[in-house]
Amino acid sequence: MDSRRSDVLSATIVSGRGPLKILLIKPNGIADEIIPPLSLGWLATQVRNRHAVTILDALKEGLSSGEIAHIAADGCFDIVGFQAWSKDIHEIKRTASQIRNNRPESKIIVGGIHPTMLPEGTMRFFGEAIDFGFRGEGEIGFPLFVEAVGSKNLDSSGLSGIPGLIWRDTGEIRVNENAFSEDLDSIGLPAWDLMPPASYPRTPHGAFYRNFPIAPIVVTRGCPFPCTFCSAKEASGARLRKRSLDNVLEELLLHYHRFGVREFQIEDDNFTLDRDYVEQFCRGLQKKEIQMTWSFPNGVRLDTLDSSILKLMKTSGCYALNFGIESGSPRILEMVNKKMTVEKIAQQLHIAHEAGFELGGFFIIGFPTETREEIEQTIDFACSLPLDRIGVFYFQPFPGTPLYKLLVSQGEIPEDWAERQQASLHTLTYVSPTLTEKMLRSCQREMLRRFYARPRQILGLMGQIKSPSHFYYMVKRSLRWMKA
Repeated sequence: MDSRRSDVLSATIVSGRGPLKILLIKPNGIADEIIPPLSLGWLATQVRNRHAVTILDALKEGLSSGEIAHIAADGCFDIVGFQAWSKDIHEIKRTASQIRNNRPESKIIVGGIHPTMLPEGTMRFFGEAIDFGFRGEGEIGFPLFVEAVGSKNLDSSGLSGIPGLIWRDTGEIRVNENAFSEDLDSIGLPAWDLMPPASYPRTPHGAFYRNFPIAPIVVTRGCPFPCTFCSAKEASGARLRKRSLDNVLEELLLHYHRFGVREFQIEDDNFTLDRDYVEQFCRGLQKKEIQMTWSFPNGVRLDTLDSSILKLMKTSGCYALNFGIESGSPRILEMVNKKMTVEKIAQQLHIAHEAGFELGGFFIIGFPTETREEIEQTIDFACSLPLDRIGVFYFQPFPGTPLYKLLVSQGEIPEDWAERQQASLHTLTYVSPTLTEKMLRSCQREMLRRFYARPRQILGLMGQIKSPSHFYYMVKRSLRWMKA
């Protein structure tokens, strides 16, 4: 093993003693933020009491597929698992193929949003590079899978009862029924000692922060909203499930006292949906006297907020809110089932602004059937709102979503469209027949220029830069967006 691989492996904590060695990998790729992989941390918690577990964040370490493959072989891992977003599948396939060559006896598995939305397609795409897939939440099924590997019970009798498992049965792809964890406290806390927050660079989700170290947390799961471009509902179910407040506060106390964390970021899709829960959470924070700032880089629903709940959130340390606004076109908002109007969006944003929060808005341009005039509506709308920051994304058909299925059924994209892309979250991959690539790129630049080339935005951004390295990161990120 060369010195670099040795340093990375020795610096990665191997937890537990047991018959199997398990390597859980977050793949390398293009990303604006480098944050701990929570889903892998939760999987590690489920099996580390009986097996030796390592989490390898290849994005944080900057590892190539070849280096990852050598680490997997040198560590003699029995199970190698990948976290798979659609944008990462080609990199994962290269890496998994090399692991297969270096250590053929390892069982290789992929989980995450891509196999969740396209289970059969995932197995066909990866072919012999992987042995298994997982869809949905893995905390119930993954420990059962590990035990099946340990007992070498890998025929239909051992695999057919494992929730969420995707497997091959004499050449035929089988997809087991999914199972959601009803009691989120029962899955414990993520294995934070395997991914210490302070070991991560100052490149958090959302780019801006007030204090460091920062820890992302997930408090609730599930999404009842029917947005046609989003996969959250299919991935985590339509019903909102919540951790107990004691469980969440236990995690925050662990972060504060053991890991020195001074800011946390709530990554939920719908944290503010249950108003009573939010109130109890804020009051619980105040009683514990945990001196941490907090924010919502992933976004919250505007229609769940009012001045009273915003005031309580502010006094308990919350300082920044992001919102998925998507469009300034009433027709587009209706088409994507956003269940919000431009009037309601503007009204709610002004309430949040008056409450003293930093505000960010996410917009998408290039929806199917969208016109240049409707994008201009979105640009005008964004510039009229009391936002401090915006993100402007190109529409991408995410696998398994209603819009993806619609485009496939209309023959506009092939069924395996997602497998043909080698994209980042900001790459322009789809162009509606009503638009052109040149038009979309021009609109994105125009929107960013018109929004940010104003004194309030310029001064606001400069006041939030923490260091020269933070400034460099922001410039690098902006250039990548413009060139995507």
